[in-house]
Amino acid sequence: MKIKEESGQVSTELILLIAGMIMVVLLATTVYKDYLFDLNNEMTENEVNNLKNKLNNLNNLIKEGG
Repeated sequence: MKIKEESGQVSTELILLIAGMIMVVLLATTVYKDYLFDLNNEMTENEVNNLKNKLNNLNNLIKEGG
């Protein structure tokens, strides 16, 4: 009978462990939310500026060749 009593213990502990990990991730995301948004905006602005520069360089090359 002891085996039946402990059969759900591992599953319960695993669920609690996963729930704890999710809570830690949500807490870290909440704490660092402003930093993450600023980082996202900076990355987006840099990518857009790099794309514009590359397109301008390509445009200049086409004008010089033609």
